[in-house]
Amino acid sequence: MRGATQNYEPVSPDYPYPNTACAKIPLLIQTKGAEAGVRTVAVPHLQSTLSLWYLHSNSELEQDGDTGGTVPSEQSSNRYGVEWANYYTPRGHWAFDFDMADSRARYTTLDPADATFITADGQLCAANSECYGLVPIGGGNFEQGPGGRWVPEAVGLVISSGATLNDLHGFSASLRLRDFGPRYLTSDAIYRSRTTALLNAEVGRKINNTFRVSVELLNLLNRRDHDVDYAYVSQVTPTATPAFTDVFHPVEPFQVRLKIEVTPHFRR
Repeated sequence: MRGATQNYEPVSPDYPYPNTACAKIPLLIQTKGAEAGVRTVAVPHLQSTLSLWYLHSNSELEQDGDTGGTVPSEQSSNRYGVEWANYYTPRGHWAFDFDMADSRARYTTLDPADATFITADGQLCAANSECYGLVPIGGGNFEQGPGGRWVPEAVGLVISSGATLNDLHGFSASLRLRDFGPRYLTSDAIYRSRTTALLNAEVGRKINNTFRVSVELLNLLNRRDHDVDYAYVSQVTPTATPAFTDVFHPVEPFQVRLKIEVTPHFRR
């Protein structure tokens, strides 16, 4: 939405002067997709669905490290994957679910804009390391490589699962796991993120038809995973040397939240 409405480029090394006019990107782009699947309830109390899908997009939005915004890719992309969803209700108040999806996202042509830096003789800026100053061993300079076809930051394997207790004598509870597998951060698949796994829980009680009190436990295992990852040349402080490295936002640490929900009832 920002790319479709902004009128000026953010100030950056590429655009050092303010009020530099920019070309707006389209609000919507053309996509074509298809999906096929099968659903069964052959097992009592279990609904299971298996589906295959494909999506062709005329462009992808890519992270711009200099501006903190996004830019449209010149290449079109193909995404395809498989999804397996399961919903099990053995008893009236209990529900269990397990969903798993795996997908691939690739450009139709090479994407040099999001490539890892290499030397003229092919020396890599080592994967998942910090190439301070972009100066390779033995001298010379790192230059951006030819790139590859992987769509950066596209999620591959995703697992979502949970158990829910609903309205048992006014009590309810849930335990949920969300797991995101490693993501490629450069189009040549050299830089990869780590897995992100979050376990959350909630316990609540309905006091009456108006009030409900609950406690949320977020990041129950207090994991130090990354909420989002990118890889580009970054300068952390004004005195630091620019480096091509993994730039990330950490997940929030373990938290406890108290919620009080009020449902008003109006008389006619």
